[in-house]
Amino acid sequence: MPSEGTAAPTRQLWRPTPLSALELTSIPTELHFVRDHFPVPAGDPASWSLELTGRSRSVALDLEALRTLPQRTLSVVLECAGHRRAEFEPIPPGVPWATGAVAEARWAGPSLATALELAAIPIPIDAREVVLEGADAGPVEGADGAHRFARSLPLAKALDPDVLLAHEMNGDAIPVERGGPVRAVVPGWYATDSVKWLARIWFTNKEFDGFFQAQDYRYHLPGEPGPGGRMTELPVNALITTPADGGRALAGNDVWLRGTAWGGSGGIAEVLVRVDHGPWSTTRLGPVRGPYARVSWEARCTLAAGPHEIACRALDRAGHAQPERPPRNTRGYANNAIHRINLLAA
Repeated sequence: MPSEGTAAPTRQLWRPTPLSALELTSIPTELHFVRDHFPVPAGDPASWSLELTGRSRSVALDLEALRTLPQRTLSVVLECAGHRRAEFEPIPPGVPWATGAVAEARWAGPSLATALELAAIPIPIDAREVVLEGADAGPVEGADGAHRFARSLPLAKALDPDVLLAHEMNGDAIPVERGGPVRAVVPGWYATDSVKWLARIWFTNKEFDGFFQAQDYRYHLPGEPGPGGRMTELPVNALITTPADGGRALAGNDVWLRGTAWGGSGGIAEVLVRVDHGPWSTTRLGPVRGPYARVSWEARCTLAAGPHEIACRALDRAGHAQPERPPRNTRGYANNAIHRINLLAA
């Protein structure tokens, strides 16, 4: 079963966000995690254009035209579907992510809905999905020919005003290496849907059958027939960013625990921490900076001499909590299990 449409090893590019950067209010662009399937597509950003295709009309928007549309800026967490895959036993095929396949940036651009409306693109009456097609393409394991990276969104999600055609990242033009000059940003959903190097957007009246939609990035249960279900919303999640796993602490002294939380329904309600097998205790949450942004948290504890396991668990406002263990699936996706680190107090 192919995993993440992995191209030849020389074409694979992935790099995590350092945990220390996740403590920053604003994560520098260069520290945002990277996950590409193919090399950066060739082309001059100055000559870029995006084709919008409707029922009876197609329009090509260049970067200047896109900038003239009403603009929105949102702080959005993007998380790779395979984040923390290395915690599964055995580790499924795919990028063996530990922590760090998550980051946040301030994205700016017009909403997709606004672009379609002001470009006078008629939406087909039978449209079910909107396909976001990137310019990057190449071979994938287990399939013939070259495949573009493309994903579809249900029509209602695509027309959500928060779905952006972003051309700015953290106040500057999006670097080509980060998907510029224009990429999709789909807040609240896995980063898989935030297609980079946007080239074409079009409608379909059936379920899109592109490789990265129909065969890959599916939540497949062990023994389940078929490719599995589509992945959408980010579940509630939290990480411990300080101290580092495997670190040391002074026995009998206060130890500050810090971390970050995101995802879930309605925002983060609370983050709890636990030392070894003791009770869960509350943490102090940082300010809420937007519906799709991270929430920082901190707590302190005192450790007796010896080894300790520290765990954190986030809950969202709908009552969903991180599970004890990674959710079982054959591709190692959607791991939002309780995060644990080990410390030695001496």
